[in-house]
Amino acid sequence: MPKKGRYAHLKGSSAYYPFGARTKLRRRQRRHVVLLRVVGLALLVPAAVVAVRQIVFRGGQPQRPDTVLADTAGTPENAGPVQVNIQPATAGQAAGNTPSPAPAADGSAVLPRYADLAAENPDMVGWLTIEAAGIDYPVMQTPGDNEYYLRRGFDRLYAPAGSLFLDEQCSLYDPATANWLIYGHNMHDGSMFAGLLDYADEAFYRQNPTFTFDTLYEQMEWQVVLVLQTELGADELPYYTFFDAASREEWQARYDAMAALALYDTGVTAEYGDQLLTLSTCGEADSSTDSRFAVVAKRIE
Repeated sequence: MPKKGRYAHLKGSSAYYPFGARTKLRRRQRRHVVLLRVVGLALLVPAAVVAVRQIVFRGGQPQRPDTVLADTAGTPENAGPVQVNIQPATAGQAAGNTPSPAPAADGSAVLPRYADLAAENPDMVGWLTIEAAGIDYPVMQTPGDNEYYLRRGFDRLYAPAGSLFLDEQCSLYDPATANWLIYGHNMHDGSMFAGLLDYADEAFYRQNPTFTFDTLYEQMEWQVVLVLQTELGADELPYYTFFDAASREEWQARYDAMAALALYDTGVTAEYGDQLLTLSTCGEADSSTDSRFAVVAKRIE
């Protein structure tokens, strides 16, 4: 038997190797092939699971709950546009502390259609639907870990598309912050906020000027006011840092800064006291670039 390492110096075609060298080389090659197959299978199985989860199971996202007639019980038929009292930012909010909790922590006031989902995952704070854009998902919020759902589905398991989530500095209740900011990925497969970029086409906006975003406690309809595109760090007053305003002047400055980036004139404007909602995503699908695209809306009756 050849000694270990005896033929280590041999190079070139193995056809000219001594028998012992060829045998050893082939044995080593077989081990490498087996190892590569095992590693490939170990990588392929998780990738297949993630793909099936994304395609078949919506990346861990639930289907829209059925409409429940009880949701509309007691809703005024002729309610006008909703106004909110904008308060100066508190020291706690400025420090990024947890926003005010929901008024009914025990879930007793949750709309019937969302009760089961809220019980399944208490991080859910609402549901966003823009049917023409293919957007129909729950919205999550995790104060203290703002990007928890960046790559997690509603079921909290890994999902490349993540979930829609409300910025931790936004408060939906008592008092509500002036602007609610919801983030979502722009995915190549059309999921999450990919369809939001349809609003870059003014014709699409004209056909779909409104959409719905419900909190757990109230149904809400929204009118698109601004459609804008920008780059991270390019603006003196970035839209993605606008959550509240200490005064009418500050609110107006913030709104004007967003309006200056508008892709077109929607013919609709917002006024101090309107509740704003900003939907934000990347300007390019599955991109790590600094491009940002946003749709700003105000709450209507």
